[in-house]
Amino acid sequence: MQIQSGETLKKILVIRFTSMGDVILASSLLDVLKRSYPDAGVTFLTDSKYVELFRDDPRIMSVQGSRKNERDVTETLAAEEWDLIIDLQNSGRSRKLTRKLASRSGIHRFNKLHLKRFLLLFCRLNFYSGDDTVLKRYISASGQKDDGEIAPRLYFNSPLPPRLKEMLQSGNVERPAIALFPFSAWRNKEWPEEYFIDVGRYFLFKGWEVFIMGGPDERERAEALRSGIGQKCISFAGKVSLYECGCILNVCSLAIGNDTGLAHLARACGVKTGIIFGPTTRQFGFFPSGLPEYRVFQTSLCCRPCHAHGGNLCLRWDKACMRRIGPDEVINGLIELSQTNNQMHPCYT
Repeated sequence: MQIQSGETLKKILVIRFTSMGDVILASSLLDVLKRSYPDAGVTFLTDSKYVELFRDDPRIMSVQGSRKNERDVTETLAAEEWDLIIDLQNSGRSRKLTRKLASRSGIHRFNKLHLKRFLLLFCRLNFYSGDDTVLKRYISASGQKDDGEIAPRLYFNSPLPPRLKEMLQSGNVERPAIALFPFSAWRNKEWPEEYFIDVGRYFLFKGWEVFIMGGPDERERAEALRSGIGQKCISFAGKVSLYECGCILNVCSLAIGNDTGLAHLARACGVKTGIIFGPTTRQFGFFPSGLPEYRVFQTSLCCRPCHAHGGNLCLRWDKACMRRIGPDEVINGLIELSQTNNQMHPCYT
């Protein structure tokens, strides 16, 4: 159903529980809804661990967190009559929830294109359109038309807390800073750690601040990387919340990492970002687009893509899709990226 922008909608519910990258990309839809329905109150429903990413967002009326099998949020939402429900998760969990909700304009669901993905992975038949992205599919799911280049955007308005200022060794980062995202839940997506060390050493030598970001489970690996890069490198892995991570990224000039949620978070913070794609490809819809500026690093191999999410087992055993992207190539690309005009997403201005 195509919803006309002139139609009066007062209450809109947007649902995206997981995963982190998808949740961050869903923020791009909030700009579209705000332009189309400036008077509508938008509620964003996500997993409880991602609520903090939206706590400062001026485009939404409220953000609700939910964990599996929780009833309190479901009962609260069911008590409301929604003008529009946009299910960007389109899973058994979200369908079970939406069956209990009332919507005047029906329920709009995100198309995951399972058949196209299956044909590409197992039959090597590509039926994806050349410019297809998850962001455009989110807009289509909302009933709106694609209005050009779009990008995720998140807001982190709080100043750096004293604890982080102490970790940064000063009240403000006076030198340019680059953030590294070396880790992924899918091992095939991880660029070799020794390559990250080379990149970190280069920028440290050039006088940049170098930050390593990651989760609690990656703390030890991050400390080993920090040691390899140099003592002045700072590891925040497992030491900061997602909101604090956003605050740190707000002071960065560059970021480089694997195809993970943190790379999307950097772009949502307005950081020029390089993203390394190995087992996944453009067709799955997660390549960046719009502003801020970005660089994609990848190599051509007939075995790409090999897994919808990246996978943990390389059929070649050598992870050539990642290893053939050398640190010199990435360093040169990041230097070029740092010298591009500092264009920002319109929401930043």
